Amino acid sequence: MQKYTLIRSSRRRRSASLNLTKDGEVVVRAPIGMPLAFIEQFVGGHTRWIEKRRRELLHRHRPQPVRAMTDRELEGLVSTHIGYYAVRMGVSPKAIRYKQVTTYWGSCSPTGVLSFNTRLVYTSKDTVEYVVVHELAHLRWRGHGKRFWALVKQIYPRTEEVRAYLRHIPRE
Repeated sequence: MQKYTLIRSSRRRRSASLNLTKDGEVVVRAPIGMPLAFIEQFVGGHTRWIEKRRRELLHRHRPQPVRAMTDRELEGLVSTHIGYYAVRMGVSPKAIRYKQVTTYWGSCSPTGVLSFNTRLVYTSKDTVEYVVVHELAHLRWRGHGKRFWALVKQIYPRTEEVRAYLRHIPRE
């Protein structure tokens, strides 16, 4: 159940309303005679709306990330790493693409096309190197099984460190 502050009003006659403060706290305004069970059901029925608004509030107040490189530098770095690691790993991608997405840092299609998130410009060069190795490994092993991770860690020993760093960076 969502935590909320209830404000009863004698001026309200029929309906309850729901608002969020700047801090993301839920405030419910309701008529004096409205049963508490109805109010709790009302709040519970708006859980998705409340969570969506809280995410929007967080996004508005999030500091803007600082670019670590230009788009051209990112493409050059990716290209250099692919050239080096593809030979070491015995793989070769069909094509390279760059997209601005919010769900992943890189991807590998079944046809061998590697895609990289343009938001990698806000990360470090080590991170870009890891993402390249990770995606090249998918050309060998499709999923994230033991053999896949063994290959990634063999080629890029700092895998766990960079993965921990990536978990704390917003992709949006």
